[in-house]
Amino acid sequence: MKNVKEVKEIQTIVHGVIMNLPVPFPLPQPDACKDNGLTCPLPKYHTTMPILKSYPKVKVDVKWELKDEASEDLVCILIPARLQ
Repeated sequence: MKNVKEVKEIQTIVHGVIMNLPVPFPLPQPDACKDNGLTCPLPKYHTTMPILKSYPKVKVDVKWELKDEASEDLVCILIPARLQ
């Protein structure tokens, strides 16, 4: 990820896409600039996501988004995954 503008806030939004329906996957800390030891603008990014036992064991496409303070996409990727 390379910033082309100064970004003050970055929100992480994650959905699992099951049968073409996006299902929100809540993160413990969706603010990419808080509690991660990071300072915005973000030079490098890493996070983890808990897989709860209540989630069904299925193949899923994970839609991972980073949005700036104006809710504009910085990054949006679709990752094939399997919940186990």
